[in-house]
Amino acid sequence: MTGLHQSASRASLFGFFEIMSFAVFMIVLSRVHLRLPVIVTAFLGAALAVMSSLLIASGATSFIWLWACAIVFGLAEALLGRSFVCAAAASDNPDRIYAIANGGGQLVLVAVIDAIPYATQVFGALGVFVGLAGIVICLAPCMLTLRHVPMAPPPSRRGGTVSFTPGAIALLCIWVGSSLGSSIIWSFAETVGRSLNLSANYIVLLSTLCILSSVGVSFLFGGLADRLRRDVFLTLTLLGVGVGGLLACSAGNAWVYTTGVVIYWNCSMLSYAWLLGSAATLDHTGRVGTFCGGMDRMGYALGAPIGGLIVDHASFTTLGVAGFIACVISMPIGLPILFREIRQHQHEDMVRSKIVQATPV
Repeated sequence: MTGLHQSASRASLFGFFEIMSFAVFMIVLSRVHLRLPVIVTAFLGAALAVMSSLLIASGATSFIWLWACAIVFGLAEALLGRSFVCAAAASDNPDRIYAIANGGGQLVLVAVIDAIPYATQVFGALGVFVGLAGIVICLAPCMLTLRHVPMAPPPSRRGGTVSFTPGAIALLCIWVGSSLGSSIIWSFAETVGRSLNLSANYIVLLSTLCILSSVGVSFLFGGLADRLRRDVFLTLTLLGVGVGGLLACSAGNAWVYTTGVVIYWNCSMLSYAWLLGSAATLDHTGRVGTFCGGMDRMGYALGAPIGGLIVDHASFTTLGVAGFIACVISMPIGLPILFREIRQHQHEDMVRSKIVQATPV
């Protein structure tokens, strides 16, 4: 945004339009039945991401032009997100797929951060957008594996909209609450660290180590997905997100802050994968996961301004308490409803599988 001579407020609006576009289009895509294979929507999303990035890199400074590009980029992310969610939802073990994919995504993120400076050296201040386009192009061949994903069957009722069963509503409330609490906490985690007189190098090193540890933890628990009890594991990781954030925000020394950040990072990665897996268990077409994913981004977008108000008018401890409450407030009621419906769906899937196996070809 500096290369486009945009003010901080206009730059923040660019991010707002991108995130809200992503969230809104994810919700829209969950409400319609696309008669397109997952691989088609994935490559369409990649093409739109490349196009919008290059349009921004062209150097046009009109804020309407930039916000339009942000909306297109959000649509691209939604198409890619829908493809990812639906592909994993159709697998036999979505928890494992989501956990391993999220861990691998962190490796890609680190590679992106490392590669962007080279793009700016070659193409100038706007090279970051050229670099984004180049990275999407380089990763696009990986999406060829999505050709094996079966087409989702046409909905038999409600015109293809998300089925708002009690379990789906409970999952949505838990998911949005966790996302809202995470945003409240994490948006000002660096500020909390600086208030403890921690150096910028230490904070960056801690974040890097947390990324690496979350990758290893995601791979480990992804491999053990079929041996873990969902009700215990999801409950503990959701609590870990709130507890980690509370420790980090109320820390009085570097050790407590570091412990809180490590717990937060690893639990947030794992809980997100198992929330996606829970959505896949409720709906193998991926519509519930897509809808909840869009609402998740909206919750995360709202968390930062709420956290800002708390920091301006209260303390960091209050910030951690607010984030913790947002993370756990819906769990006592929502989790029992969710797990009861998941067990019902798993029983139905098992019965259906036995019927298919017993049916002569």
